[in-house]
Amino acid sequence: MSENNLNPWIKKILILAIFIGVIILTAEVDWAAENSEVGLAIRLVWLISLLSLGLILPIGFMYLAGNIESERGKSDKKWLMIGVILFLIANGIPIVFYLILEISPGFFLYVQLVLFGLIPAFFLQPKKFNHRILILVILFAVIIAPIGFLVNSTIDDLWYAGVTDKTMYYLSFWGLLMTFFYLILAIGWKLGGGSKRQSWNIFVAGTLLQYSTLEDFFYFFLNGQPLPGTWPWMSNFVINLEALFGHVITDLDLLIFCLIISSIAIFILFDGHGYIWKKLKS
Repeated sequence: MSENNLNPWIKKILILAIFIGVIILTAEVDWAAENSEVGLAIRLVWLISLLSLGLILPIGFMYLAGNIESERGKSDKKWLMIGVILFLIANGIPIVFYLILEISPGFFLYVQLVLFGLIPAFFLQPKKFNHRILILVILFAVIIAPIGFLVNSTIDDLWYAGVTDKTMYYLSFWGLLMTFFYLILAIGWKLGGGSKRQSWNIFVAGTLLQYSTLEDFFYFFLNGQPLPGTWPWMSNFVINLEALFGHVITDLDLLIFCLIISSIAIFILFDGHGYIWKKLKS
């Protein structure tokens, strides 16, 4: 594969468009999970489409990153090991909060995301292109595909077994599948020669945008439904929005929250913090 010298700003705009496309897909999967009348075929079309992007997009991100050989620092292996250890510890955050404490993790979710981002930031890039592709194929086969089957089985439980507690569905779909989805996208960027900070930016920006509640608006708009007016279930969101706003969440409240989190995600994707840091250093 040849090197890609596309303008960095165009790359970031394209990545942002890709993120929004993924969120649209997740909204359709979510709609199918909540509404069995859509039928099994439609549900599988949306879910398989989403899962297939778990292999296609990371390879595409290698190309977007430039498909060049990245520089490797002496401390990268050490930081990768530290990142793996912190990653394993961070994996316990949703389990402890959701399954044991039965509450939302709140601020700790963002701690988890920051720690997860160390994996793509320090992921080591093999010199051979075929080896990079092989890594992404393996990650898809051992992470995305199995979690996808888990998500599908939890939807089966909602559809056919009469399960009303959606904790396992939310945990498998949002806590696992989509978190690892963006993690592997960022790894693909790093394998294409992307810098440490760029790879971290992509993961954190993608997950923030996914959890910005933009998907909740797409959930209604794309399926021809009016907004509910109030969102009392948002007290069980990763951040208790009812406690944050001091009342049952309205459409306007959720839009304000969505715009704030989405703006932060875009600021990170376009490396606004990196620009500020450079200015402070100079």
